Amino acid sequence: MRIKENHSVIVYVDDYNMELVKLKNEGIITNRKGIFLHKDIIGKEYGHKIYDTLYRNYIYVLKKSPELIASSLKRQTQILYEHDISFICLLANALPNKTIIEAGTGTGCLTYALASSVLPYGTIHTFEFNQERYLQVKKQYESFYNIKNNIIFYHKDIINYDFKEFKEGTIDSVVLDMPNPWLCIKKFHNLLKERGIIVIFLPCIEQVYKIVDALEENNFCEIITYELINKSWSVIQNKKRENGKMEVSQSVHTSTRKNNTVNNIVD
Repeated sequence: MRIKENHSVIVYVDDYNMELVKLKNEGIITNRKGIFLHKDIIGKEYGHKIYDTLYRNYIYVLKKSPELIASSLKRQTQILYEHDISFICLLANALPNKTIIEAGTGTGCLTYALASSVLPYGTIHTFEFNQERYLQVKKQYESFYNIKNNIIFYHKDIINYDFKEFKEGTIDSVVLDMPNPWLCIKKFHNLLKERGIIVIFLPCIEQVYKIVDALEENNFCEIITYELINKSWSVIQNKKRENGKMEVSQSVHTSTRKNNTVNNIVD
């Protein structure tokens, strides 16, 4: 597939430097690798190597995906990583044509994954109380032609929102990524369909205690808590020759990111 003007693409520098760019014929990309012209990208195939104006360094141009979108969006809030997002989508039963409420929108990483999962006719109602983040994410999503019609953005504080425009029993799932979700749990009991699901992402165990109490008080059942741990492994082989024989000793390096907790609650 050839890239056209006005397409949004992922500019890949390395695993830690990716940028979401909307292409204009006169546009310029500047990064640590040099200066790159949009017109050198337009007309190329995805995965193509693009050289800078001095022809010294290069970048790759990639097609958008939920994983790459998550890596490229500006990280102004605590971000959800790929394994977090995939697990939340699984727990929320985010399937084609489902209707899901999300709060808060944040950088929009989870929003993109949820919207991609409910295509072609599903809807994500996403709430963000911070006006600056709301405007920024909504503007970014204007170029996401494949999913923008499946997302409704709200600049609302979900804790004080009355949900009067929503009919009872019409929501398949609710996904909450916010500091104090226990303050709005009561609102969702009537909005959810029978066997509707609430998924809550929390960074510390003290918050889990509070949300479990709130769920039990509001007659939710099948309350399950999961701990997500991400480990990276690299195997190093050291070969030694002793008495004419080849011996291999192995050492393993692991690194762990901060743990997070997800609550999967079924109404």
